[in-house]
Amino acid sequence: MDELTKLEERIDKLVSLIRELRQKVEDLEENNGRLQNTKQEVKKRVDGLIEKVDNLLI
Repeated sequence: MDELTKLEERIDKLVSLIRELRQKVEDLEENNGRLQNTKQEVKKRVDGLIEKVDNLLI
């Protein structure tokens, strides 16, 4: 019976770790999405600045 209790405890710990990892992955995916949006916005702004500089040089 003691072995069964130990096994249950280990399973509970593993389930807890899996939940924590799943939450971390979700957080990272959300953060990645925000970073991708920021990257696109920065790229648009840089492209706009390059276009303005090009127009000044012409």
